[in-house]
Amino acid sequence: MNDTRRVGYARCSTDEQDVIIQAEQLLTLGVPENRIYIDRGFSGTTRRNRSGLDQALAAVWPGSVFTVTKFDRFARNVEEACQILGDLSGRDVLFGMGASIYDWNDPFGRLFLQTLAMVAEFEANIGHQRTREGMALAKKNGKLKGKQPKLPTPARRSIRRRYAEGEVSLADLATEYSVGRSTIHRIIHGPDT
Repeated sequence: MNDTRRVGYARCSTDEQDVIIQAEQLLTLGVPENRIYIDRGFSGTTRRNRSGLDQALAAVWPGSVFTVTKFDRFARNVEEACQILGDLSGRDVLFGMGASIYDWNDPFGRLFLQTLAMVAEFEANIGHQRTREGMALAKKNGKLKGKQPKLPTPARRSIRRRYAEGEVSLADLATEYSVGRSTIHRIIHGPDT
């Protein structure tokens, strides 16, 4: 049975199955299928470039319930979460997480949501710290060498030589080596490694 007041939002970073599970949970909560908005391939902690979230926030109306399955799918940054929740409340929209509905204007509801926002940001920061530590250890052990060049050293030398001699254009080299013109430009004008 659809809850005509609900608008749903789901987000996944890489696992397509995760977004399917979230969408199924939103449907179970009564969110109509045409009111479920999704961001795929997004793992950052900010709202930048999240068109699904923007669409979901635009789709709500006074008396509706903006619904997510888990808080960290919605926000992983305290400042941004509080700004969005305050905006929703100002538009007379409630916040639903799972089967529960929270009112940002209720002191207990606000405290609970602010606490969830802090926990989500903390978890994101711990994940970033672990990633940095792992990368530092891999680099120390010689297992992290940075981004590898698209073309091997002999090809880069040949490109520099042929371009310097006026033998071929930048566009022709890009076509010949099946890379972008910017890659050829960096090889020609970058440091000789």
